[in-house]
Amino acid sequence: MKIPPFRVAAFLNNPDPGVRVFLVYGPDAGLRHEWGSLLAKKLVSDPEDPFCSVRLPASTVAADPARLLDEMAAIPFGGGRRFVRLLHAEDNCAPALSSLLQAMPAGDSVLLVEADDLDRRSKLRALCEGESPLACGIPCYVEDAAARQRTIADILKAEEIVAARDVVGALAEALPSDRLAMRQELEKFALYVGKGRSATMADVQATVQDAGAAEMTDLAFAVGAGDAGRVIRLLDRLYAEQASPVALLRAVQRHFVRLQWARAEADKGLSAPEAVKRLRPPVFWKHESAMAAQLRRWSCVRTEQALRRLYDTEESVKRTGAPDAALCAQALLALAA
Repeated sequence: MKIPPFRVAAFLNNPDPGVRVFLVYGPDAGLRHEWGSLLAKKLVSDPEDPFCSVRLPASTVAADPARLLDEMAAIPFGGGRRFVRLLHAEDNCAPALSSLLQAMPAGDSVLLVEADDLDRRSKLRALCEGESPLACGIPCYVEDAAARQRTIADILKAEEIVAARDVVGALAEALPSDRLAMRQELEKFALYVGKGRSATMADVQATVQDAGAAEMTDLAFAVGAGDAGRVIRLLDRLYAEQASPVALLRAVQRHFVRLQWARAEADKGLSAPEAVKRLRPPVFWKHESAMAAQLRRWSCVRTEQALRRLYDTEESVKRTGAPDAALCAQALLALAA
């Protein structure tokens, strides 16, 4: 079965006791790590206990499919629940998982399968999101703007920080899209503001932006400005930090959607700076002049063409076996040119 987004939080807090196989997948590596860790702590008392837990690389299971069933059937030394973690799984692990679901060993052992983004034709997804009551799939997609703001508000609330809507919106615009990186930056932001205090736009400007946490925003501005050299440098850095091509494409998509909206306002008679000032959430003050300059460079027709190229590229990179990093880079460099 597939766990829909609105049910994920409740499911992670109280996993179905009848499920033995949990597939956590998607383009957001930070969110996969966060949800996988939360789920592991709910399934076993100590996910790192070497007497009860084992980590299996995908290459091991692909080469020896019987290994997965053997590990799930193993009895933990000293008792307790057996916890198996299959890392970086791909469709070449599907035969082993299929055999496991057909002959699940007795007991209460559980398997957590962690995978990158899988398209709809993925065999792993078909096995875990199909009719078997023993398995489930939990997708970890990059959040849309509204969901992202809710997540940031919830994290700040847990840190006992009061934040107005415009502050949350500015954070959503500036912070990296990857959940783990976003949470790390918010923890630093909360430490700066102080528990029990109200966060202000000045706090955002003094910490988040200056901390260099907006590399994806920088990439989007470099694409819009036609700075191909900077696009290449930022892509190299972001890929080295394990940024997902889908996350990069969506960051640039958000930029061009805002650019298109401001361009439409400018076409009604507003000056470029006035149109930029109307954007919500507001453009970070250091980027206002750059955004205004890009309004003069991009017409509504051209922004529409750019967005169509970005959406088509995102669809292409999600296909199994596609050279996702290369396709993403090709599209962004084409737009910058």
